[in-house]
Amino acid sequence: MKVFISWSGERSQLYARELKEWLPRVIQTLEPWMSDTDIERGSRWALELGKNLETHNIGLICVTPENMDASWLMFEAGALSKSLNSSWVCPILFGINPSRLKSTPLEQFNAVVFNKEGIKKLLHNLNKLQIDSRLDSSVLDDSFKVWWPEFEENINNRSKIPIIGKSDCWNGVLQALENQGLPKPSICQSAHFSSGFETHPLYESLCSFTKNRLNIFGRKNRKLFDKEHQLFFNELKGRREKGFDFKCLFIDPGSPPDVLKTAHRDQDFKQQLENCIKNAISFLIPPGIEPGEICRTYQMVRPFHLSIVDNAVLYTPVQVDEYGIAKPLTRAPFTITPADEGEGKMMVEIFNEVWAGAKPISTD
Repeated sequence: MKVFISWSGERSQLYARELKEWLPRVIQTLEPWMSDTDIERGSRWALELGKNLETHNIGLICVTPENMDASWLMFEAGALSKSLNSSWVCPILFGINPSRLKSTPLEQFNAVVFNKEGIKKLLHNLNKLQIDSRLDSSVLDDSFKVWWPEFEENINNRSKIPIIGKSDCWNGVLQALENQGLPKPSICQSAHFSSGFETHPLYESLCSFTKNRLNIFGRKNRKLFDKEHQLFFNELKGRREKGFDFKCLFIDPGSPPDVLKTAHRDQDFKQQLENCIKNAISFLIPPGIEPGEICRTYQMVRPFHLSIVDNAVLYTPVQVDEYGIAKPLTRAPFTITPADEGEGKMMVEIFNEVWAGAKPISTD
């Protein structure tokens, strides 16, 4: 039986790895999957993750004090629970009281606390979900007795590893957003904003304070290529000559119909895309920038929007409605995390993979 293990953040990832190794020892027919170990090097990360979210109906979510409101965790939990009749999702709480899940998206699930009783209960529930290979309860109890002490010790050892505090590499991003009217973020290893994504003030901040890098994994990018940011693009050629890294991804207007249909609810979305790309070209040609060098198009269902700003990553998962169409991201919650570790490092790798397979925009 396939089991999707969801994690977000450094400590949650460590717990997820231990869980993945341990589960098949107790119940040999379980096939755990987690994103950092089971995607082959060189494969398309986002496509592979999306495929596994679609094919797994059993999900375990490793929740820690640092990631309780992480956008990525909420995205995977929502994707796993897409079919309430056939899906089973269980948060595992490491160092968290269940009462803290109140008023969070995870409240809808029956969680277990990481302790001997909680994990034993989890295993019996997983065993009941196995129709053709269910273990006798006494056999499962005996197996649990054998393997629990080592698992408990490994998790406790992981709990002693100190979590790095918020890194100086993204302090500048937080400071730049302080005066933009965005809600005060909650800060653990990442910073989580309850709203404010895809707004003009956010793009104004990104364009004004970025020093070394601005990479956008967007859709139409209408708010980026706006007259308010004309100065940024006028100066971009000179900055690129000094090593500034600017890259921007658009959805390809020539994408398959299912990609275009799920990306936006407007019937004229393809025309909107074409107009937005033409607008971007009009910003880049006058300052002497070859549009195809910094703007490319991709043909895939985008699982999230992300911006890499210097050494920080801003991202939010793409939510869909009951028809599978992406909801607007304007004023959506979003997360900021360091780009050189954990989740942020993974997001940078995703961007680079998509960029490498994308098509340069043409001025023809």
